[in-house]
Amino acid sequence: TPLRERLVQPALRLIALACGWSLTLSVGTYCLFGAAVMGYGQPQLSATFSAGAAVTIATQLFLFPRIIKRVGDYASCALGLAAVGTGLVGCSLVTSQPAHTALYLLNRVGSGVGDTSTATLVAKTSEGRAARARNLGLIQSTRAAARIVTPMLSGYLFQISCGGQLKWWRGPKGALPYFALAGLTISLAPVPFFLKKVAAAKAERKAAQLKAA
Repeated sequence: TPLRERLVQPALRLIALACGWSLTLSVGTYCLFGAAVMGYGQPQLSATFSAGAAVTIATQLFLFPRIIKRVGDYASCALGLAAVGTGLVGCSLVTSQPAHTALYLLNRVGSGVGDTSTATLVAKTSEGRAARARNLGLIQSTRAAARIVTPMLSGYLFQISCGGQLKWWRGPKGALPYFALAGLTISLAPVPFFLKKVAAAKAERKAAQLKAA
């Protein structure tokens, strides 16, 4: 329906926001988490961030095209979101090595797949060159907003889950922002399949209109 079609781009922007949040959580907030929970110093943090950046780039260059070819762009986006959620909640729960680093890198792989597939879906679901340019610009703005807002939100959630300010929090020290984003990304994982159904219904309606004409 037209209402569902109008929800496509906002839904993709929400996914882009979640992917952007995962990046700031994996770098800025992880400095706090790594130092307070893992006992990391600057050498360990630098090595972790370098490995994460390398894995993300390798994912976008080599792994993403293969995933797209095998399962398609909608399923790739869903897999990326699920991997981000699993990696985030996993690395906040598991502090033993090498499992902790493996889960951290799984999050970075998922971020690379999810972020790239979101941009692909924005272009694919936009009608015409002008709409495509506008929607891609809005995605870039959403990512920029995520880089501004989410570090403050993550820092606040980290602080209150470390200092015992939340009596109901029974999770690991400093893990609340990771649980929050993991809940968001896993909740969003089915959304690409909904978008795929909307796109298919729209294509069928257009085909029927052309046939009737």
